Amino acid sequence: MFLHSQDYLLGNMNRGTFFATTGFFIGIAGLSFAIIALATTRWRWDTSTGRQNGLFESCLIGGREFCITSTTRYEPYVQATQAFLIMGCICSFLGLIVNLLNACGKGTSKCHLYAGILYILSGVFLLVACAVYTGESRPKLAAVEVFGYSLWLAWASLIIHLLVVPFAFLSKDRKFEYV
Repeated sequence: MFLHSQDYLLGNMNRGTFFATTGFFIGIAGLSFAIIALATTRWRWDTSTGRQNGLFESCLIGGREFCITSTTRYEPYVQATQAFLIMGCICSFLGLIVNLLNACGKGTSKCHLYAGILYILSGVFLLVACAVYTGESRPKLAAVEVFGYSLWLAWASLIIHLLVVPFAFLSKDRKFEYV
């Protein structure tokens, strides 16, 4: 007797739980990238001096030595990037919680919708944060400055959050009617 490949891969787990669990773990990766991007100082990097500019502090020499937090107000585009990145992290965290409740079968029948909507909101907030920072700081880059890994992690987090949306919507528990 031949087993269906899906039955073999999923074991006794129903499809809704499989999608919710997969979406949860992919969502953890997206949230991790966003938090790392938020906390690190390599949004803009001067290749000749090693100066790093982050969203909340700047380091004069490569590494974490000689880092200062700005005592003056940040430029408006940096404030917008900070705000939207933080809102994206909050929505992503809430989406993870709702997705975990759905995977464990503890949530309401609409948990898959709430998780999907939270992941979409997170993706939109991350998109605005990355686009504003890239669009406003690109013309201000000096000849020896480049975008650093923090910005690229934020863009990667955006892509991951948009990839996890179908998993959240397909994780409807109990009745799996639309696949």
